[in-house]
Amino acid sequence: MKPREPLQAIIDPFVKTCGGELVADLLQKNANLPPNADYLFRQSGVIAELKALEEDSFGEPFRKNMGTLLGSWHRRGLLTVFGTTRVNLDQLPPLCQREVLDLIGKPLQTNILAKANQQIRATKELLQVPDARGLLMVASDGNEDLPPGDVLFFLARLLRKQHPDGRPQFSNIHALVYFNPRMPALIPTTGQLALLWAPVQRHTEDQEVAGFLDVLGGAFQRYMERTMGLPFPEAELESAQHRSLKFAGVSPRMPHIQVADSPGKK
Repeated sequence: MKPREPLQAIIDPFVKTCGGELVADLLQKNANLPPNADYLFRQSGVIAELKALEEDSFGEPFRKNMGTLLGSWHRRGLLTVFGTTRVNLDQLPPLCQREVLDLIGKPLQTNILAKANQQIRATKELLQVPDARGLLMVASDGNEDLPPGDVLFFLARLLRKQHPDGRPQFSNIHALVYFNPRMPALIPTTGQLALLWAPVQRHTEDQEVAGFLDVLGGAFQRYMERTMGLPFPEAELESAQHRSLKFAGVSPRMPHIQVADSPGKK
């Protein structure tokens, strides 16, 4: 089987078409340098780090833990479900959302946001651009088990986490974008293939960041249409219409669980 090309082989050319630079090209090769971010958009004053959610991000261990949690909610009377059903995570009670966030959030926080926060901070120092804003680019790259709307919901919650004194926990990340550079998504209401480009800002009033994300998203759509030779509408993950959006050719397996027999059955 032919090995899959690295994600950077897809994203690096895209970034260059948008006027971005590879940070590795700007730094002298030095084994003593701290881990740094991937891209600099000099004109926009943005440093970006690329992270991938891959096949093992939400694999079998996660599914088992999620099934256990669903059963716990049923026993505690927090969620009543009869038969096998699809649970929309963004519609759960607040306590259930917090418990799922603990389950999903630990790997996302440790492996994605915390590392990116450190890398962006180090790159600001290395390139001497202390006022640059940080962008975390999270690529869906094989983690098709968990529907994209659920992933975005918890990424947004994590981005906006605060310390007890109100300071942002990931202060060097001003925004993130969740996108799919390899596998198209499927819009359930129309059957159309679609691109994910789901930006989230820590402070929604930052119009400069919002404008940058809009331009970058439009460029990504055009780049992918040229690369794949297909027209792609952009999917709005936060709309009710696309809440059940899934990856093309993938049946979501999380979180489905048989939690109880229907009333009256023995």
